[in-house]
Amino acid sequence: VFDQLDLVTYEEVVKLPAFKRKTLVLLEAHGVGRRHIKNTLITKHPDRFAYPIPHTTRPPKKDEENGKNYYFVSHDQMMQDISNNEYLEYGSHEDAMYGTKLETIRKIHEQGLIAILDVEPQALKVLRTAEFAPFVVFIAAPTITPGINE
Repeated sequence: VFDQLDLVTYEEVVKLPAFKRKTLVLLEAHGVGRRHIKNTLITKHPDRFAYPIPHTTRPPKKDEENGKNYYFVSHDQMMQDISNNEYLEYGSHEDAMYGTKLETIRKIHEQGLIAILDVEPQALKVLRTAEFAPFVVFIAAPTITPGINE
């Protein structure tokens, strides 16, 4: 119902003074490379940026530890947290669930870092608050002009 009734036909816009953003959201046309951009920013500027560690219901693989690449949780726990609106977004892949918890984003902010998110556009409904203060960047596909690369 939330998505069906949320049709914005007009949105008031006001100019705000510059302020430090807490969250950088990367949106893209599919296949443009937002994950590469995210990984490059985190690698080159680990003192400024961090990526929230996702939660999953799949079992850990050999050499994986909880809290490093993923937080491993039971299916029941994840479903309970989803019903409590604790996830920014979530989905299933190969019989396992994956998701980004809002708390992991908050922990990045508490460390004084900017959280980088590569999410689907629907997640902006949750993020567009003073708490997350997102700076949203849309990464467009390059224009293909006949004759330029010939």
